[in-house]
Order: sequence, then structure tokens, then C-alpha cells
Amino acid sequence: MEFQTFYEDYKRRASQHDLDYLKKVTSRNLAAREIRHGEWVDYSYEESIEGWRQAFDHFQDQDMSWIYTDHSVTQLNEHTYLAAFWISIRLNGELLETSNLFFDTFEKVYGEWQLVRSYIEAGVQNPPT
Repeated sequence: MEFQTFYEDYKRRASQHDLDYLKKVTSRNLAAREIRHGEWVDYSYEESIEGWRQAFDHFQDQDMSWIYTDHSVTQLNEHTYLAAFWISIRLNGELLETSNLFFDTFEKVYGEWQLVRSYIEAGVQNPPT
């Protein structure tokens, strides 16, 4: 599968709260860091999946949609891409005041794309429209 096809599917299925899919495409060796209000937290595969689960549960009965705003996709080598994008949330028809800016590295491992690294700037200014 071409990376761009995978990437579009990744965004769509994450937006649909498909936790089983995220478990499948996230590397067990994930290296991740989130920065929020100047403080950082490093986390692993297990913590990432638990964070997704908690977020999905939190918004389960609410009128919520994710808005992806792509910044760039950069091919780092033959089997590795870096995707930079914002995720904004529309809740009950209102756009929340801040977004999260992601820098996710995807690598083709044994023929399958996986999220191998993630860096997130949380609670940042919404992207330009």
C-alpha cells in the first residue's frame, strides 16, 4: 500500500474511534512525547492506546468531530514518512479554542505501515483556515 493511501485511511479510522485499528498500526516500540503548557510526558505503546481509549470513551455520547489539517508529509527514506498535522475538535457545533499539532513518523515494517514515533504539541493555536 502506498503511504498516502495508508495515511488517509489512518486519519479516517482514527476519527471513527477505531481502537482496534490503532492497536494494529501502532508499533509496540512506539517512542512518543507530548508537550502541554511547557511540560512534557514521554509514553509508550500501552500508554498511547490507553490514552486513545480514554479519549474515545470521554467523547462517546457527545456530538464531536475531529478536524485534520495537514501541514506536510515528508519522505525521510524509502520506507519512512513524517506527517505533520493538527487535530482540532468541533464539540456540539463549536470549534474548541486550541488544537494539537502532531509530528508522526510512520515506517513500513514487514510490509505494513506503523506509527513508530510521535511528537505532540498540545493545546496550541488552531491552524490557519
